[in-house]
Formats: sequence, C-alpha cells, structure tokens
Amino acid sequence: MKLNLKLFLVLLIAGMAGVASCTKDKLRHEVPDPEQLVSGRLAGTWANPGNIVTPDNVPSEVFGTMRLVFTTDASGNPEKFLAQNCPIVFGNAGVATWTVTGTEDSATVNVTGVEPVDEFSVKVEGSTLTLSFYMGWENTDTKATGKGDFRVTLTRQ
Repeated sequence: MKLNLKLFLVLLIAGMAGVASCTKDKLRHEVPDPEQLVSGRLAGTWANPGNIVTPDNVPSEVFGTMRLVFTTDASGNPEKFLAQNCPIVFGNAGVATWTVTGTEDSATVNVTGVEPVDEFSVKVEGSTLTLSFYMGWENTDTKATGKGDFRVTLTRQ
C-alpha cells in the first residue's frame, strides 16, 4: 500500500509538472501588417520586360532589359531596391531603399536614391509584376518632349 501511495504521488507530481510546462509555452502567431504583406509579395527578382506601354513617340526600348530586385529585412519590412539595365527609368544608382503602401493587389512603391522615377504603382498577379508610372520624357533623336503614362510587366525570376 505504501508503495502504491508513493507511486501515485510521483505520478501526480509528474503529471502536474507536465501540464504546467505545456501551458507556459503558448504559440504566438503574429499577423504581419499590411506593409509586410505587400513587401512579401514584391520581395525577389523581377525581369524580362513585356506588355510595354509608352506614350506616342517613345520607343519601348526605354525599359531596356530591366531587372528589379526588392529585398526585405528579417521582419518582412522593405529594405533594399536594385534596378539594373534600365538607366532611362531608374538612372545608374546602386542600391536604394524602398517603402510600400496599399494592398497586395495594388500598391505604390516609393524609392529613395534613384531618379528620374522614384514612385510607381505595382500590381502582383501570380508570377508577374506590372509596374506603371507617369513621367516626363524627351526623345533625343527627334527632340520631341512630353509627359505620359508608362507600363511594363516583369516576371518573377
């Protein structure tokens, strides 16, 4: 009987300790804020320009062989932006920083450290990114100038 009582007390204490340890470590599921959700959709490398729309008298070559890279920090917030092979749109800047506002389906990106385009709209659908912006332009061959809407679709790499 004494042995059964001791065994019962040991099992009771072990059971209480096990239950107490399970209740201490609750899982925490933090929901990202809207900026983190959009940043996550944009993060990565985008290239292969297609479906190009430019104003009249502006050749589609204005986009060059555009390649854009968006990175995020460990928390999923915007961190670095790199534009390659598109000097007419983003200049010859190196690494820049970016912020984003809006929704996962339609957002505005602001970039610090590039020019002439430092703000553009983006829409991600599956593995494509459609980028659009309004910009002044000058055709150096014909000397024609103007302002207009530009749009290009890139694919995730």
